[in-house]
Amino acid sequence: MNYAEKRRHPRLSVFSAAMLVFGDDGYLSEVKDLSQGGARVALPCNWGLPVGTECQLFLIFDQETVIGLRIRVVRVGGDDLGLEFMPGQEARVASVLYESRFVENE
Repeated sequence: MNYAEKRRHPRLSVFSAAMLVFGDDGYLSEVKDLSQGGARVALPCNWGLPVGTECQLFLIFDQETVIGLRIRVVRVGGDDLGLEFMPGQEARVASVLYESRFVENE
């Protein structure tokens, strides 16, 4: 069984700006893909937080559409982060998936 078959939710390939916020620190990034359960983003410069860190992810679709979600870092790769959306924000996740349909993929 390959890695993709283990996923609970299918991935939607997306490219948009993002910011991870932990306390008073912000980390600029870009979204690589999204699913109902989480996101994969590019590894931000100066990222040093461990797996298990809970913080905010702001997806920036345009100047008028910025959606924030509570997330947990579940994987730190060589060039990306695996993020899990925290429970209880299903309506916000649905908004993110809806807005991502209008973003041009790279």
